[in-house]
Formats: sequence, structure tokens, C-alpha cells
Amino acid sequence: MIKKTLLLSLACLTFLSGFAQEFKTEKSSYFTKESEKDIYKIVFPSAYGFMTLHHLDNVFMDIKKTMVLTKYDQEMNSIESMSFNLPKLNLRPSDLLDVIELEGQLIFLSNVMDKKSGVNQINAQVYSQKENTVGDHITLSSFPIEKYSKSGFYDIAISPDQSKIAIVANMPFVKKTKEKVKVWVYDNQLNLLWEQSETLSYPSERAYQEEVFVQNSGVVVMSKVIDAYKKSRKTQLLSFNGNSVEDQTFSSAGFLPMEMTLIDVNGKSMLTGFFWNGKKAIIKINSKEGNDNDGAFLYDLDSNNLIGIHEWSESLKSDDLKSLHVVDAKVVNDDIYIIGEKQLKKSEFRKTGGTTSTEMDYFYTYGSSVIVNMDTKGTLKSFTPLFSSKQYKNYEKEKGSMTALFLENGLRVFHNNNSHLALSTYFTENPGKFYPTRVIPYEHGQAKLPYILPQTVREVKNYGMVYYMTKARDRYWFNKMTW
Repeated sequence: MIKKTLLLSLACLTFLSGFAQEFKTEKSSYFTKESEKDIYKIVFPSAYGFMTLHHLDNVFMDIKKTMVLTKYDQEMNSIESMSFNLPKLNLRPSDLLDVIELEGQLIFLSNVMDKKSGVNQINAQVYSQKENTVGDHITLSSFPIEKYSKSGFYDIAISPDQSKIAIVANMPFVKKTKEKVKVWVYDNQLNLLWEQSETLSYPSERAYQEEVFVQNSGVVVMSKVIDAYKKSRKTQLLSFNGNSVEDQTFSSAGFLPMEMTLIDVNGKSMLTGFFWNGKKAIIKINSKEGNDNDGAFLYDLDSNNLIGIHEWSESLKSDDLKSLHVVDAKVVNDDIYIIGEKQLKKSEFRKTGGTTSTEMDYFYTYGSSVIVNMDTKGTLKSFTPLFSSKQYKNYEKEKGSMTALFLENGLRVFHNNNSHLALSTYFTENPGKFYPTRVIPYEHGQAKLPYILPQTVREVKNYGMVYYMTKARDRYWFNKMTW
């Protein structure tokens, strides 16, 4: 009797395990966009529905900069919508920089500058999901300008735990002077924690090659490249804490960091990404082929040590792993998964009927791509090649790139495989089965698998549920995947 009970329990566990790995989807009714320039994002995903944010993609001639928020129920039917505009400075509308999603709130960060007002500023607006309202805009940072050609610029960073917002302003270029910066750090309720002004040891320039990060502690880190397009290229790390700035060398012989991101590894702040070894051609401006990447790295900011540096293995076809962008970096227990993808953009004047137009066409390259798996001590575990290069024109770029989620003990990558959506699985012995829904792209057409919009993929935490959008021709659908 005990033996039969044990066998029955094992059979039930096997059945439940297999059932949990069947990824099934259902779709909404289709809709079309008002403009091909309209971009969508899914926010506040839950078992009871979700919301969407959509707006024009910072179109230059858009004088309103309207944000539209729409609620959907669990059957993916729209319930209600509301809209608001980004703030203006005189008659100049702000440009959207980022949207931070918190529990029940969205923080809209935007930038506007106006020569008549003589300022360049960052604004914030907070949307409350409970009240379904947007508060008055708040100016988070501002500095004076005299003209647009010498207007300075901002970098914005969000901490890994989304508790801190850092704004770094590079002051307008002044010939034969040193670079001046201002730093503001806010908490996620927009309370100013500290601000700092510094004159750095570098010459003032119209533009700099740098990346800005903010740790969970509030310390702001700037990765600054010196002589970016020369053999003497090097990278410095500058740390701001509200009182002082620390400047130290980041790069070294055989290690020239390129694209990177900040991650929190069991309470430690680390930079991870891709590097160039400096042995071949120098970095080019707007390289059509992409610039060399020779491997991946892990740098511990707490100890200021390069704890992992790994060149591509001979078995990895790395010839096209150039200009790699860090699509995502996930920390799962003692594993770190860094997803890198070649990303390039170029533009050409549009040709119509054999003549050249004043309008531009934009071409976006995504891929080749790779997953780098290290442990949290920086030891390499594997390089996994992903997808080959694909190019998209203009707003077809919404089908480009990928999104990765760690679901059911496996890394699941949502992407487009040739002409339709696909779900690829890595780092698990049970990949499961994916059942996407077919759509009809036009009236009286045949059913086909649609494309996925990878940047719309959103997981519902603590539920076996994922939402995403798909498209075929000019029709769009919302999708709910469950298991």
C-alpha cells in the first residue's frame, strides 16, 4: 500500500511538473495604432489586468508630448483611459527621458531647455494608479544656458533597487576651462537627498563619452572615457557621495571597458559588461561594422577590483559580436547572466521615384548576440551564442532585440525567429512547450503566427503569467501567457 501511494505521488509530481512547463497563450481583440510613431509599454501587470502607456516617440514636431494611460481587465479588454502632457517651458515641450515604475506609481522624467528662459532643466511628474491622476510637475534640476550650441547635457541613472534617482549635469562648454558638473540624488518619492557641484580635472568640451550609474546606497559612479578614438584610450571611474569626488583608473593593459551596467550582487555593487583588449584596430566613430568586443567582465565596486575578465572562447563564433549592448543582466542565486547584443543605427536620405527626399530613413541592426554566465565571484561558467544579425527599417524596430525572464527555473528569451515570435529556453533540462496563438493579419486572410514586440514583455510576479504584445501587418494584439 505504501509502495502504491509513493508511486502515485511520484506520478502526480511528474504530471504537475510537466503541466507547469506548458506555456499557453490567449490573445485580445486586435487594434491599430493612430500613428506608426506611437510606441507602447505595458505597466502595472497583475493577475487582474494591466495598463498601457503609449505616446509618440519624441517626435520633433509634436508640440504636446501627450502620454496616454489605459486600463485593461484580466480578459484584456480596455476599461478606461486618461491622458496628460509633459510640461512646457514657455512654448517648448519637454522630451521624455525615462519612466520609473514603482508600486502603484509611475514617475515621468523629462528634459526641456529654452534659450529665452535661459535654462536647461529636468522635470518629474508622478502618476498615481490608485487615484488615476497625475500631479503637478516638479523641477528636479536646472542650470543656466545662453544658447543651444552651448547648452550642456544631463545623464540620468536609476539604482538597481529603484530607490535612488541620480541626475548628473555637464555644464555648458567654456573654452580653456575645466569641466564642471552638478549632481543631484533623490529618493523614489522625489525627496532631495543631496547635491554636489564639482570642477573636474578634465578640459571642458561640448560632449563627453561617459556612463552614469547610482548605487543602492546613493553613491553616484561615472565611467569616463579619455581619448576615446586614440590608441591612448583609457577609462576613469569617478565616484560622487555628496561631499567629495574620487577619481581612479578603471582600464588597464588588455582591458578597455566598453558597454556596461550596474548590478547588485548579494548587497555588493558591481559593474558588468563587455571589453576591448586594445590589440587590434582602434575605436571608430559611427563604425558601420561595429566596434570590437573581446569578452566580458565583472568589476567589484566595493573593493575596486576586476574579479572576472574572460575573452571569447575559440568555440564561440565571435566575429560579429561587436558594439555589444547589455540588454539585461540577471542575478539568480549564485549565477549572473549577462545578455549582450550588437546594436547599430544608421540613417539615409529617403529616395522617392529616383529623387532624394529631405526626409530620413533609419536602419537598426540587432545581433549577433550572446549570453555570458558567470558565478558571483567572477568565474566563467559558459558563453552561449544566441541569434544572428537582423536589420529593421524605421518604426519596424519595435520587432527588434529580445527580452529575457527567469521562469520555471530556466532563462526564457522572447524574440522573433525569422517571421514570427519565438520563446527560446536556456539553462534548464526541461525547456517546456510554448503554444503561441495565431492571428489573422487582414480581413479574410489566413491565420499565421505574428511577430512579438519584445520590449512589451512583462511578468506578473508570484503568478504563472506574462503579458506581451504582438503584431501582423498593421494590427496589434495583447497576449497573456500562463502555465
